Amino acid sequence: MTTTETITVDVQRPVVVCGVGRSGTSLLQSMLNAHPELCFPPETHFFRRYVADAGVRRRYQRLGTNALQAALFSDADFARAGLDAAVLLQPESGRGLDTARVFRRLLQRVAARSGKTRIGDKDPRSLDHLAAWKREFPAARVVHVIRDPRDVLLSRTKAAWSAGRPWWAHVMICKEQLRRGRKLGRRLFGEAYLEVRYEQLIADPDAVLRRICEHVDLEFDARMLEFGESAKQLVDQRELAWKKETLGPLLTNNMEKWRTGLSAFQVRMTERVARECFRELGYVEDQGRAALRFPEQVALHCAPLLRLFAAAAFDLRRALGRA
Repeated sequence: MTTTETITVDVQRPVVVCGVGRSGTSLLQSMLNAHPELCFPPETHFFRRYVADAGVRRRYQRLGTNALQAALFSDADFARAGLDAAVLLQPESGRGLDTARVFRRLLQRVAARSGKTRIGDKDPRSLDHLAAWKREFPAARVVHVIRDPRDVLLSRTKAAWSAGRPWWAHVMICKEQLRRGRKLGRRLFGEAYLEVRYEQLIADPDAVLRRICEHVDLEFDARMLEFGESAKQLVDQRELAWKKETLGPLLTNNMEKWRTGLSAFQVRMTERVARECFRELGYVEDQGRAALRFPEQVALHCAPLLRLFAAAAFDLRRALGRA
């Protein structure tokens, strides 16, 4: 039987899957996890929660393993990894606690117990922490999933974790995440950064997965196209309400839902606020141009100011850890 001691895992080159929330990162994670050599833990948020922030790392270094073990014991997301926090932290005894080292051990154990030699991590908000990923894993391969911002908005207004926010807040936050993520990904990772369109992934998964495999130095394997069982290992029961499509079969027509799901004002405001992204990514603005009420027209004309506000608000939310 395979054990964690007999498997050599390439922890230095993790495959980092990220993207604006509700862009299809869970679908891609499930597909890649079905590869016989590549494994993903469930979405634990460990990296951004305990590693990315230097202040948090220093705090746990000062408080020691007991404090981190207590935090992990009450962390429902960490529990999804199915690892014993005490065992994971045991090697840290007698030396300064380093949460980055603990995270590497987490990745190694998750991959090894699956008998796989490559490991990945999926968290949409890794898009906000690419500098930290580059610092801790210089050889990481980043895959950024991008989806039509209008469909992202529609999806976020339905998901339980995001439905409570005003729709316009999603527009502003997502626009900034997308813009900054693309900028940082290219600057920090260069050729190790790859953008994948959600629409292309569901329309021609074979071609897109081949491109991703080449990017992460793996041979293409058709088993990635049969991702249902893989998804069951990764999707938590709490998430089924908004991730059920990840279990398959592949919804090849799951695009342009915004045409019937969003109001004309929501569409126009998304296009105006994210105009730069639309132009760079080639998404076509709606040509229907339904009439807007006067207050909506005024708000639309204020969109340039909203773009500036979005940048400032995003910086503030990141500082507060809430973006």
